Amino acid sequence: MISFPKYIKLGGHKIKIVRVPNLIKDHDAFGTWDEPTLSIGIDSTLSTSLAWETLIHECIESINSHAELNLEHHKIQTLGLLLHQALCSMLERGQKE
Repeated sequence: MISFPKYIKLGGHKIKIVRVPNLIKDHDAFGTWDEPTLSIGIDSTLSTSLAWETLIHECIESINSHAELNLEHHKIQTLGLLLHQALCSMLERGQKE
């Protein structure tokens, strides 16, 4: 698996990614998107797979915000889950012909 990123770039902005202790406990969330600070927080106790899925979800939250898409949260959750699965399958062994 690829190293967890420290930032991403979306819409010309550098968005900081931080692993946050107790995010689930304190905010009842695996991850957060904070538009004013351009940062994504991911709970530090999540498994690698769940952390990546959550990061993808929060990226979609950011895109939803920047592009004013007004997607409902359940649609963002579904997109995050399916994109995570698609991206992981691209990195599976046996992909080389």
